[in-house]
Amino acid sequence: MRVYSDFDGTIAVHDIGNQLFRKYVGSNAVEIVKHYLDGTMTARECLTQECAAVDHVTEEDLDAFVRQFSLDPTFDAFVGFCKQRGIPLVVLSDGLDFYVGRLLKQHGHGDLPFFSNHLEFVQRGEKTKMVPSFPHSDAECLLCGNCKRNHLLTLSGDDDIIVYLGDGISDRCPVRYADIVFAKGSLRGYCQEQNITYHEFRDFTDVMERLEVLLQRKRIKKRREAEMARREVFSQG
Repeated sequence: MRVYSDFDGTIAVHDIGNQLFRKYVGSNAVEIVKHYLDGTMTARECLTQECAAVDHVTEEDLDAFVRQFSLDPTFDAFVGFCKQRGIPLVVLSDGLDFYVGRLLKQHGHGDLPFFSNHLEFVQRGEKTKMVPSFPHSDAECLLCGNCKRNHLLTLSGDDDIIVYLGDGISDRCPVRYADIVFAKGSLRGYCQEQNITYHEFRDFTDVMERLEVLLQRKRIKKRREAEMARREVFSQG
């Protein structure tokens, strides 16, 4: 078994990326995101435009802003749950490594592997600009900046049971390839529409309770649709 979890709104209590741009961009950030939500803009385009819309912010400013946010209070126990049972846990975010890495480290989880989009601070005249890059994008799929599906497929073995936890749009793709799905927020509605079997959760206590039941079974069945979807990707490659 391998567990993959979204960050914003799942591990982190709030959607930190959304809060960040609301603070430093204001109402224009809402307009930019609207285009992403209605499908007329990709995640990469959205994040690039949001960063470009930030007039000036230093690394120190952003660090102070990020430090005010917290992780789900049940996440610590979940990390311990996975370690005790030898279950690899990987964090996947379509946000920025700047805040994902800092918050994980701040809360004692700096050793957890995570994948996200990259942020650099570039001096342009007297202003410091936020410049994102996308080291984990997929050349054939423009939907997300950080392709969570690819991480699921490359980090998991054929015999692994893939568990995915998420709450939003960037989680819609990876749940198609996961055997066990935990969903909250708008992801629940998507799973219902797509007939993807899922477990609803409020926090990581719900996840631990359900996984403990599953682990007591001698054999955990893979989700047939997910297994077929994974095979299809590899056959095309």
